[in-house]
Amino acid sequence: MEAMLLRPALAWSSRSCITAVAGGATIDGADMRLGGAGTRMSRFQDCSGRSRSRSRGCGRGVGVVMCSEGEPQRNRLAGIIKNKQRILESQLRSMAEGELESKLALTKAVTKPYSLLDTIAQQIMEGRTAIVLEVARLSPSETPEMLAERCVEYVNWGATALAICTDEESSPDGLADLKAVCQAVQVPILRRDWIIHPLQIADTCEAGASALTAVYSVLSKGLPAILNYAVSLGLDAVVEIINMKELQEVATLGIPIYGINISVGLAISMPSIRRDISKSLIGEIPFGASTLVGVYSIDEARTMKYAGADAIYIKHEVLHGPQAIEKNPQVFLEVLREAMSGDD
Repeated sequence: MEAMLLRPALAWSSRSCITAVAGGATIDGADMRLGGAGTRMSRFQDCSGRSRSRSRGCGRGVGVVMCSEGEPQRNRLAGIIKNKQRILESQLRSMAEGELESKLALTKAVTKPYSLLDTIAQQIMEGRTAIVLEVARLSPSETPEMLAERCVEYVNWGATALAICTDEESSPDGLADLKAVCQAVQVPILRRDWIIHPLQIADTCEAGASALTAVYSVLSKGLPAILNYAVSLGLDAVVEIINMKELQEVATLGIPIYGINISVGLAISMPSIRRDISKSLIGEIPFGASTLVGVYSIDEARTMKYAGADAIYIKHEVLHGPQAIEKNPQVFLEVLREAMSGDD
């Protein structure tokens, strides 16, 4: 079944000019701003000058492999990315002439004390499967300091690493949340957001995070440029894929960590189908690369562990919210930590 996925991606030349790509469409970005109505740049257009979108898979939640929920859900990812573009437009417009170029040039790689890739490898050597816990504000009124306090507890209870949601749907000040958590805990911190611009990568590095998510369904042809800049700043990039076709398209890029069922892709209502797709992707990951797989229960975590997942990713909604599956985060994480240790 088909669905629309808008694919904005970014690349920049040696002069720091940016080109935005949406499913093969381009925007002239010489003035360092994203395209959009009301700016000095054109809208997303194909070579004929017509506005363009692309259809690709569909489903529940953000973006999916298959679905039956209808048009509103089908377009949700496109809406999220358009909103992200508008926010970036405003941010870039507020910057002084040359400020963006200066920021990108002056942001330097910093050796991170806690590398996500190294931590996953160390856990494997110890016979463990790493646990990455997604964390978001429980309400807009929760402060970065309060969020950081929760994160300290999660680490004490068994989380190997944390993924902090910094998107606008999750927090009114995601970067402040990210900085607070990075200062509060001594584990790898992954920025979970819709990364479509190098400015976001520079901000991630400055906040102290050691990794970020890069969704191939969103970035498409711009993925190599995003990867290169992230690596140049010492960040681990978790590249999320949703199906075998995407895996084949990125297999030659030397990606160190593949993400499955994290931000998009496998939000399928039938757990058995979701697990089968995850297992099939894990089995085809290039040799030497690690896998980070989203799960919704301890049983699913065990299944992915035995299928070969190097790390499992616990979504925020598993522990919090009106549809939380587990009501006691401490008990859940302690039991999960035991389940991810050894062969039992």
